[in-house]
Amino acid sequence: MSGTSHFLYRPGWLACRVFYKLFGGVRVVGRENLPPDGRFLICANHASLLDPPAVGLAFRSPIGYLAKKELFSIPLFGPLLRTVGAIPVDRSRLGKGTLDAIAYLLNTGIPVLVFPEGTRSRTGRLGRGKAGVGLLAREMAVPLVPTYVHGTRYWPRTWKKANRICVDFGLPIRAEWVAGTAADKTGYQGIADRLMSEIQTLRDCHRAASALSPDPASTGDCFEHRLYARTGKSQ
Repeated sequence: MSGTSHFLYRPGWLACRVFYKLFGGVRVVGRENLPPDGRFLICANHASLLDPPAVGLAFRSPIGYLAKKELFSIPLFGPLLRTVGAIPVDRSRLGKGTLDAIAYLLNTGIPVLVFPEGTRSRTGRLGRGKAGVGLLAREMAVPLVPTYVHGTRYWPRTWKKANRICVDFGLPIRAEWVAGTAADKTGYQGIADRLMSEIQTLRDCHRAASALSPDPASTGDCFEHRLYARTGKSQ
């Protein structure tokens, strides 16, 4: 992965799977929406440090992660990030090295997880997406998969069945649509805003489903996903 050592990725994935399984596991909805070639950006909401491994558990093969560069200077944690192939990011600018590393992963069929909000939500509400994710989307020219992660904010306190973690993949936003947006800050922000709108739709449908069922993520044919599919918003 991007020329970095990632020999701990699989053992780490297995360890996370066992750990999360102890608290109800991770339910995955919408896998059929994932482009089969692996060349896409996973664009998810961010409410907890548990979000990246939860999304990673939704995939059998490795995915790429972005992490703010400051984390790589933390003893033990920084080297750990490198062993799983995480890519350091300067949140003030997208440097060529970062773009090249992301492009390398995508071109080898490894999807990359990004958080459009740029940081964790402290309230649980969705924040506004950053224009930088729009710039990244245009540079990479790949589909964007809106993703809603539910249940990590207060986990494992809410480990009971009704509050288990759910990763919901929405319908992809086509690369052609992204390419048709303006190559300026307004265009980049427009991409970010649409992503967050799609994630909000997934969140709203999840909450509506939760009101009707104590465990809306209990099957692959999740009710909130059927609601979302009817909206017809994604292209």
